[in-house]
Amino acid sequence: MVWAFFRLQRGRLLLLPAFVFTVVLFYLVSQNSYQITNALSSATRPIWDKAEGPKNIITHYYSEGLHINADVCKLHNWKPRAASRVKILDAILMSTELDLLEIRMNELDAVVDRFFIIESNATFTGLPKETFFALNRQRFAKFEKKISYRLVPGYALEPGQSPFDQENNHRVQMTNMLRAHIAELLPDTQTLVIMSDIDELPAAHTVQLLRMCDFGQSIHLQLRNYVYSFEWLVGLTSWRASVHVWNPDVYYRHGQSSDTVLADAGWHCSYCFRTISEYATKMQGFSHADRIGGRLDLLDPKRIQDTICKGKDIFGMLPEAYSYVDLFSKLSLEPLTTAVGLPLFLTENAERFRFLLPGGCQREAPRPSTETGPMVGDIG
Repeated sequence: MVWAFFRLQRGRLLLLPAFVFTVVLFYLVSQNSYQITNALSSATRPIWDKAEGPKNIITHYYSEGLHINADVCKLHNWKPRAASRVKILDAILMSTELDLLEIRMNELDAVVDRFFIIESNATFTGLPKETFFALNRQRFAKFEKKISYRLVPGYALEPGQSPFDQENNHRVQMTNMLRAHIAELLPDTQTLVIMSDIDELPAAHTVQLLRMCDFGQSIHLQLRNYVYSFEWLVGLTSWRASVHVWNPDVYYRHGQSSDTVLADAGWHCSYCFRTISEYATKMQGFSHADRIGGRLDLLDPKRIQDTICKGKDIFGMLPEAYSYVDLFSKLSLEPLTTAVGLPLFLTENAERFRFLLPGGCQREAPRPSTETGPMVGDIG
């Protein structure tokens, strides 16, 4: 009887580690479900999926100092644009990216007639945030006459609402803003609208080419895709930026609108922030914030800093690739030792923007707001 009792207790003791292991495993799976699902999806993507985006790639011809004229249009198999009056509008949604905005406006100032900026006092996920442009508007004083600005009040998401609902509202607001401005232009004006995220920057010579040449109703821009800075080149994989000839049916968008893309047309610098706090804001605030899952350790400042300096994925995810050759090549990016062919304003102000250049991976503490600005409505 005694031996039977001890055997029973020993059996229960042996079951305890298995129970603890099961509980720990369940917890880890529940906290990392997004990462596990992504790993399985990404590892098998070359088998079951194909790359999105335009397939008709237009060879892009450009050399420093090239005068863009009818002959250059012909080189791209395009005719010179017939319209004598052409306006270029650059339309962007903004979160915290003051540095990228300054580089962008200086790059495009000579070829863009007006900049349209929309920002909010909340992230797409509904978290409160500062209105960075409004608070720092003086920094962009030299472009003031070209700026149209609108603050779109944000809101906390209700059950069943998605961050994409809030993002879509911002895009609708931009569409309305563009339509109101274009309606006031002279009737014979042909308007081209650059539709891209703030970190998707067309080169000035690209915009000048599209101003001079008739590319059709819309065209996508293939951009050199960097992450964290211009030290880590992912490849020529960015295509969502586009330029549209405006008509009543056009709306502000970030999806595919054409099967044509102009090769090597600029730069996409993803997660290119000066401060660690900006990384946390984006990771929690953009439309794909569910990538954090239950892993709040992803927001640890030291982990973010280490990730930036190693060129690894900010969410610890496998890269999105559609062939195993591409997948393996992106697993371990090699830092660049060249900074040739970058935006001119960036190179001219290399010390100010050291964090965007090779070797400048260390990030700064959060910066204070510098100026009180307008908080509601349309300005400019």
